Amino acid sequence: MSLLQISIAASVFILAVIFLRFLLIHKLPKMTFMILWGVALIQLLVPVSVQSQFSIFTAAEHLSRMFTAPKLIPTPGSSTSINGTTVILPPITEHVTAPIMPLQTASQISPFVWVWLVGFTLFALFFIIPHLRYRKIYKMAVPIRNDFIRKWQHSNLLWRDVQIRQLDHISTPLTYGIFRPVVLLPKNLDYDDEKQLALILTHEFTHIKRFDTLQKWILAISVCVHWFNPFVWVMYILANRDIELFCDETVIRKFGENTKPTYARALVRLEEKKFGLSPMISSFSKNSTEERIISIMKTKKITITTMLLAIGLVASVVIIFATSALDKSEVSTGVDNPTAPIAYSVPSLYQGGDTTIVPALSQGADAATALMPIDITFNKKYDVPKLIDSLMASKYRAVYMDNEIYLRVMMDNTIQISKDKGAVWKKYDTDEVDAKDFANWLLINDPNPGYSIEEIQNRLANGAEVKHLLFENVKEMYFIIDGNGVQIELIQPEKIASVLIDGQRMMFTTERLPYNISAKMLKSFYDLLVSNNILSETYAKQDYWERIKFLEKNDLL
Repeated sequence: MSLLQISIAASVFILAVIFLRFLLIHKLPKMTFMILWGVALIQLLVPVSVQSQFSIFTAAEHLSRMFTAPKLIPTPGSSTSINGTTVILPPITEHVTAPIMPLQTASQISPFVWVWLVGFTLFALFFIIPHLRYRKIYKMAVPIRNDFIRKWQHSNLLWRDVQIRQLDHISTPLTYGIFRPVVLLPKNLDYDDEKQLALILTHEFTHIKRFDTLQKWILAISVCVHWFNPFVWVMYILANRDIELFCDETVIRKFGENTKPTYARALVRLEEKKFGLSPMISSFSKNSTEERIISIMKTKKITITTMLLAIGLVASVVIIFATSALDKSEVSTGVDNPTAPIAYSVPSLYQGGDTTIVPALSQGADAATALMPIDITFNKKYDVPKLIDSLMASKYRAVYMDNEIYLRVMMDNTIQISKDKGAVWKKYDTDEVDAKDFANWLLINDPNPGYSIEEIQNRLANGAEVKHLLFENVKEMYFIIDGNGVQIELIQPEKIASVLIDGQRMMFTTERLPYNISAKMLKSFYDLLVSNNILSETYAKQDYWERIKFLEKNDLL
């Protein structure tokens, strides 16, 4: 997913947490909301999604299909000799071409990336500069000579060395530092009030035990990365408040409910002056004092019922709002006989009277050997997307190769073909095809393409241009072209192995042809990478053989 998609998906979860917080902040243990904010941070900073059939996004897709494809049309028996294979190119601007042609390697960064980088830098400085400035002030703190504090610290040792110091530049207790934490107490604090001192020190040591300063840094990083998302800023404010509320709750539970009035009065007395402390500290009364006092007075004993409710609520909210939709790329499921006719949905744009749909790829013996795309992209450090990005071939939108031709779609949407493996390229004129006619033809002749038929139909409905090219050997190609990229629909009387590299996937079509054909196609991609100094020859050979072994293992060569 792109950064924008990640941010939008996380916003849905953040909104759900905000709503629950508004309703239940004083009824559930504060740990409940800390866990939920932690899940939100994972969503924002870790580009990994978990699919679930209970996700709200799955429900949204179901609703979308109800409105866009409400009909199912039966497919009576029929016959056709046309076989098709479809490959979709996602919306990216750099693609590869035949290895003979030199490619540009100069980096071209999108203006949106520059805007994001500027925003990220400014907001990073917004957090870092005040923190560094205040750390200089904090270093002027002096050790505290107080018998009660010395005894209290000796009886509350942590595995990290904690310093307790005094500073006259602050008016409220605070803690800073992650691995060498320091508790700073204001000079004008009443050091004779041992009850208050115990409450303050317990609060600050709770921050240290839970690495709350580190949590604040992670929250700040999420804001810097997603600075354009207002919901992330709201999360930052509320999560910082909940860190304090969680500490307050811990102090009350440790000292007992009789401490509530004393602790609340301490908050009022220690309310900080409005002079802007660094956001990278844990301050005793940094957040909304009113909310904290209300929370303190409403703190109740945690019962088993409350704990079970909190666990169930966290699990439900995470499953519903923090997971992604199930991958529904399969057109149909539960079909016992792969050669039997299948019912297909008709996109709403093309619904009308009774229509007979002939699924060419699901009939007769040809169905078992129909050419369909095979994804051999692996999750590796230098896999196809990064390798394609490195090539930066800005002149080309799409590349297709088989054992007969090399084809490339240029940035101006012209079609160039080489029939001698890239030695000579010729520009081909294409015929314009009506998008609606092509959409109906596609439903009849290839209702089960390599990718989503719904996506294809939506692109056609939204103004995609369709070009048609007829070759001498009766092979045909349809090109669906719009701002999202290029999709090639290949029609051929004979099944021919082919490869398409689209910047996201490396796709093969094969019918167990002789080994050297598909291997040769794949090798051309690695020759291109080596010739452009993207991969070393040794690494290219290693990666090439790994993919060949994958094809052999799955009986695809």
